[in-house]
Amino acid sequence: MPRIELDPWAEERREREELWQSSSESFDRIAFAERAVALVRPPLTTVAICEGMRRVRLEAGRQWGGPPGAQWAILSVPNNASRRAIATAVLSLGGNVARPWSLDLLLAMARDATR
Repeated sequence: MPRIELDPWAEERREREELWQSSSESFDRIAFAERAVALVRPPLTTVAICEGMRRVRLEAGRQWGGPPGAQWAILSVPNNASRRAIATAVLSLGGNVARPWSLDLLLAMARDATR
């Protein structure tokens, strides 16, 4: 008979994830997402950025009727999203193109833009 095993740390992990995904910092989150997408330039990808409700969310799929490898993506950015959450979502669009230092570069770019 199958057993259901509950993860006793699931709630704590979810709370921790929500903490780094939100920020009370005042900045234009949509503009930051646009700059991040322009910097990453995911190949053969059409990206739509819109305001989200709860958390940064990225949906992507194959672009039917497009060239081989073409895809679409929708990035939902809530008004309390952190720069790190936005940058992490955008970097996931790059697939294997994203480098380990990319997150640092995007966050540094954000600091320079606010000066």
